[in-house]
Amino acid sequence: CRRAISNLPNNARELIIDFDCLHDIKISQIDHVYLALGYPLYFHNVMGFINTTLKESLFKVDFNYQLEIAKKCQEVGAKHISLISAVGADPNSWNHYLKIKGMLEREIIKLGFESTNIFRPGHLLGNKFRLDIRLADLASFIVDPFLHGSFKKFRSISAKKLSAFVVNDKEKKEAINYFEFNDFI
Repeated sequence: CRRAISNLPNNARELIIDFDCLHDIKISQIDHVYLALGYPLYFHNVMGFINTTLKESLFKVDFNYQLEIAKKCQEVGAKHISLISAVGADPNSWNHYLKIKGMLEREIIKLGFESTNIFRPGHLLGNKFRLDIRLADLASFIVDPFLHGSFKKFRSISAKKLSAFVVNDKEKKEAINYFEFNDFI
């Protein structure tokens, strides 16, 4: 269970919900919905090594829950949506993780919000203390400086820097907008 957020701005409200009972949730009027859910995966899972049980859990959290939340928020008046996805998201990908991210992007776009902002970061750097994440952080530190041109979008970014960009993007751009590494810096 996540801990309560202690420093929410006055115009934000924290909802603690049972995601398996989303159909029962009452959401009051909302203008902009931010989706940043993700099933906790190990590095080798993101690289494509996922068993059937994990695939089902990943689909439930990364696709079903987020799509259901988006629909519920749209029903109560949300006109803008911001989705944290992943660089390389593609509904036709061989990689199950990237395939689910791409499928969700496609379905969110179909909902037809006035503005849809899709953020596609590379590896997120943060305060996780798992060995596989620390190794991925180290690999990013070594590899990132060599990622230029069309590969620059794969660079890692701190979760804090990404979240600051997402919430401080005050412009309500109409239509569908994609953001990658170059936009975040």
